Amino acid sequence: MTRRGAALLGWIAAGGCAAAPVTPATRSDPGLNAWVLEVVRGYPTDGSHGYHWPNAAESDWEGTTRPVEYGGRALTQGDPERRSYCCGLTFEVYVRALVLAGGGPAPGVTADALHELRLRFFGDSDAGERRRLVQFGLTSLGLGVAVERLEDARAGDFVQFWRHSGSGHQAVFVNWVWDGEQIVGLTYWSSQPSTRGIGYRTEWIGPAGVDPAAIHLARADWPLRDRAGTER
Repeated sequence: MTRRGAALLGWIAAGGCAAAPVTPATRSDPGLNAWVLEVVRGYPTDGSHGYHWPNAAESDWEGTTRPVEYGGRALTQGDPERRSYCCGLTFEVYVRALVLAGGGPAPGVTADALHELRLRFFGDSDAGERRRLVQFGLTSLGLGVAVERLEDARAGDFVQFWRHSGSGHQAVFVNWVWDGEQIVGLTYWSSQPSTRGIGYRTEWIGPAGVDPAAIHLARADWPLRDRAGTER
């Protein structure tokens, strides 16, 4: 590990990611990143919001720590023990950030659209995408834009990535770990067994870790503006 990487991990262990500075967002901002990070900071990382992967008898379990509601409609029921898994948690954070940014349901964004978004985050949609997931969900429904270059990622983006082993994960992006000019690691916030549920984690990029060609990033749009920057 490089000295820079070791320093970053020490900062994470000390809670640094939870207090990561962000530029205050305004209505001229192109994304929801500041609100995403504000929602993220509200979750404990002490193991009280654990990780759970449903078994066959729990096929209707939705992976969110709480009921997710939008415009008076329940999108998920929530887990009574506040457990989650990655896709459920990222969806929960997205909806909470959307409502927080707009002070309520966003104009032009319906509960039906968010129901479909959940299916696309989970890879359960009839649309058929099974790899890009969170990126596909946000971009295909007009709720975000793809971050095409890794170096353009910002804290508060959403990420779906796959490891060379074939396993995958979905998370809120926090930072890259750099070795000189090369990205060698990915720091993120999500729900995973290694952090006893919700927490920050760094994984390394390479043959024994994350496949750099299978990192799919997206930035959620500011909900009250269209792509040209005019009010909806």
